[in-house]
Amino acid sequence: MPAGERRSARRVPPRRSPLWGPLVAVVGAIMIVVVLILYAGGHGGGTVTETGQSDAATGPDTASVLPRAAGGTGGTGGTAGAGTPRASAVPAVVSGCVSGKNISAGSSHQTLRVGADTRGYQLAVPAGSIPARPLPLIVVFHAAGENAAAVEGYTHLSEVGARSGYAVATPDGVDGKWNFVRRPAAGPDDVAFVAALVNDLTARTCLDAQRVFATGLGDGADMAVTAACALPGVFAAVVPVASAVIPAACASPAPSLLAIHGTSDPVTPLDGGGADRPAPFDGTQAQPMEARLGRYAGFVGCGPAAPWIDDTRSLGLKRLIHTACPGGRDVGLLAVQGGGHVWPDPDASPPAGAARARFSATEVALAYFRGHPQPAPASVSPTAGTPTQAGR
Repeated sequence: MPAGERRSARRVPPRRSPLWGPLVAVVGAIMIVVVLILYAGGHGGGTVTETGQSDAATGPDTASVLPRAAGGTGGTGGTAGAGTPRASAVPAVVSGCVSGKNISAGSSHQTLRVGADTRGYQLAVPAGSIPARPLPLIVVFHAAGENAAAVEGYTHLSEVGARSGYAVATPDGVDGKWNFVRRPAAGPDDVAFVAALVNDLTARTCLDAQRVFATGLGDGADMAVTAACALPGVFAAVVPVASAVIPAACASPAPSLLAIHGTSDPVTPLDGGGADRPAPFDGTQAQPMEARLGRYAGFVGCGPAAPWIDDTRSLGLKRLIHTACPGGRDVGLLAVQGGGHVWPDPDASPPAGAARARFSATEVALAYFRGHPQPAPASVSPTAGTPTQAGR
């Protein structure tokens, strides 16, 4: 995504309604709930001001709770070659569910060492969390040229997610960039960073290993999918918004995926194309969404997509869904009619030439995550805790 591109619409004073109460009680204009019922129907506090410095990524060598990254599979559009970096091996840790460790509720800035680098992320922990109740986790990736504060400014995922019972980690890319192309020239190994971040939190609090999710906007969306493909068994579901590419290969088990994309996105066009970028991010023009969604569905093991469903009149979007997938997974797209390169939000002023969204991508992502836990608990170490109702 070109540097300097405006990715978030300006928000106006909120006028939100409580649309994510019990789904059966939602009526009238909150029609997006109907979409999610149809889509996922088969699936089952205070502020902390201190900075947290963690050495969990180099912690005790005991039972591992996080699989090592798959190497050499993370290119974009077939451009990754033999030089594709492997994620650093993640040292084993003991889960906070076993050790009894937990992180205080609230918002804080955390840092950790990844190789020779010190990396940072914002962390929101919901009020009332205790070690005996494993927490679901959402990792949120900002767009190019932004940081953790910027993505929170238009998604409000730390605020809304924590209120819904999720821990929310929002990492910072180096110089506002993500190395989703997995080329050394593009920066540090961000897949290793993501792996270390999840392992860090696994060691320091009680995470629900079956409910680790990822989302992001633009390059952040591409980073979310790249990390999910390179770290099999870690992420249960991914919601990329205004993404451009899908890796050339994806290690199994690939998680469920719900793409959200504007039909009038000028930066990453729905039908593919757009401006290419200089090296080392060359070869990252937008791939045609329908084709790459089908390719990703193949990684998951899904059958062909059902015919397009047109909800333009009621919801301002069309849906494309692959549901014949193993393990209760699914792969789909919400195509926002007239939507631009932006995080959809009905309370935000859309960019010039784009239509106002009729739904909140934040609320859709949370609803999708609630319905898509990890369907393969056997791939996660027993030390990672037991499934819970938290965050549903």
